[in-house]
Amino acid sequence: MKIQHYDDPVVFQETIRETLIIKEAENNLLLGVIASVISGEHSDQKATLVIVEDNERPSLIAICTPPFPVLLSYENPPPEETILKALLTDLMAGLGEEFRGITGNKALVSRMALIWQKMTGCQTKLNTTMRIYKLEQVKPVNGVPGNIRTAEKRDREMLLEWYANFHRDAMVEEPDPEQVKKQVGMYLQADPVQRGLMIWEEGGIPVSMAGYAGPTPNGIRVCAVYTPPIYRKTGYASACTAGLSQQLLDRGFKFCFLFTDLLNPTSNHIYQQIGYRPVCDVDSYDFNMKS
Repeated sequence: MKIQHYDDPVVFQETIRETLIIKEAENNLLLGVIASVISGEHSDQKATLVIVEDNERPSLIAICTPPFPVLLSYENPPPEETILKALLTDLMAGLGEEFRGITGNKALVSRMALIWQKMTGCQTKLNTTMRIYKLEQVKPVNGVPGNIRTAEKRDREMLLEWYANFHRDAMVEEPDPEQVKKQVGMYLQADPVQRGLMIWEEGGIPVSMAGYAGPTPNGIRVCAVYTPPIYRKTGYASACTAGLSQQLLDRGFKFCFLFTDLLNPTSNHIYQQIGYRPVCDVDSYDFNMKS
């Protein structure tokens, strides 16, 4: 077993690309984050890029862009406990207080969380339980009034409010206003091939939004789906997500991915109705560094 750290994200990407795209849907977030590091999106923080090799092949891949948790490659079944312990030890030494948690395949990270508790005597908290979905063909949404359009700079103030509320709904915590400004700014200024926000409006009134980001070799992630409470249960979110997904497929992507909160049965049902199919479950754990 060998643990390798990389300073050059391009070399890191080239080294692990073929491994990750074997399970492209499962690894879509990791692939997207690596691309964003290369583009300079995380230039304010040095990314930690790690490969654990076992028998001269990548056994586990980890990337951390603080303040976010360590993101782990899809591994099912999880590697042997000695490999997981070695990676945890390495991450604790390298990240220190910035090692705040892990996100990855449910079976993998639940096992790592237990190992970490035994190693440190500290507690973990299951923060989110998610499911990755993949879509290859859209089932059209009919009967919903309105149309889809690209978000523009004139929508900025509304988008700041909507994105902050999306964060509150998804993460059940108060968002950092500066991070909200940064994220909305990136959506509005980005290359539209790589990232963007779409708005569903009826009669000229914006009623729902959906975003996309993190392109992978063959797909792209749909994200930031939000409808203000007064416009919910109307089909707007379904129509907006379906419309965006179809546009992305029409641009040449073979499939779209998205993450859902398993505690929200409504969104899981909506996405399946428009053609998204479950791929795997993903959990995120917070680590408490105090025993």
